Amino acid sequence: MKEYMLLIHLPLSYGAVQASAVREKWTALTDQWKANGIFVSSFVFPGESYIVASKDSVTQKDIVSNELKVISTIIIRASDFKEAIQLAQKCPILEQEGIVEVREVQPRPATKTWTAEELINKKIIQNLYENILNNRKYDLLDSVISPDYIGIGNGEKKGVTSFLETVQAVINAFPDIQWHIIDLMAEGDKVVVRWTWTGTNTGNFRGIPASNNKVTDSAIVIYQLAEGKVINAWLQGDRLGVLMQIGVIPSDLISTSPAQNVTAK
Repeated sequence: MKEYMLLIHLPLSYGAVQASAVREKWTALTDQWKANGIFVSSFVFPGESYIVASKDSVTQKDIVSNELKVISTIIIRASDFKEAIQLAQKCPILEQEGIVEVREVQPRPATKTWTAEELINKKIIQNLYENILNNRKYDLLDSVISPDYIGIGNGEKKGVTSFLETVQAVINAFPDIQWHIIDLMAEGDKVVVRWTWTGTNTGNFRGIPASNNKVTDSAIVIYQLAEGKVINAWLQGDRLGVLMQIGVIPSDLISTSPAQNVTAK
């Protein structure tokens, strides 16, 4: 089924008396269309109208053609133009010297409508990075990390201890680290975040001495939440890029061509 627009054109002399004469017919027709899943929506054009012909030409009037003007629009569903025209032929205003212009409504791009849970989950992850981690407010982790949190690496530890142990290792190596969220999306109980962080390598990193180099890392993390807290996480980051930036691996060791780009977890 497609959507079609019925533009209702009426004579300039059309007024309240004429509208009252066909009101019951309109009501009966639209009720039938609604019952059959044909009717989508309708609206009356506002009375005040301005014609903008150029930046210096603005007049307050309606566009009138053949002594007719558009006063309202009805959106209906039909399989094709032929069926839409047959439905338009049932409009009562045809009895009052009006006409119905039929146009196909172009498909509208699908848009994501966030559920309340998804919006809340997005805010939780945003708060985790921009408030808690960037400002080192570790005492607030209990409010966003579940005691059942498994953690990246699936170690034996759970909850805040597991989460903080992983993050703290990076913060110790890059004490001035700051995360910057690039993309944040939610679907059901999961939130996907794409971020970059920048920091100076002034501490040991995984047993590697400090290089004092400025480092930037990028990653995509999927968080799973339940009852407003993170219970699981999966991360895909550029560990190889970090090692190259701190000088452990020569920067010219791998090709920089897109076809051979390598990332490491």
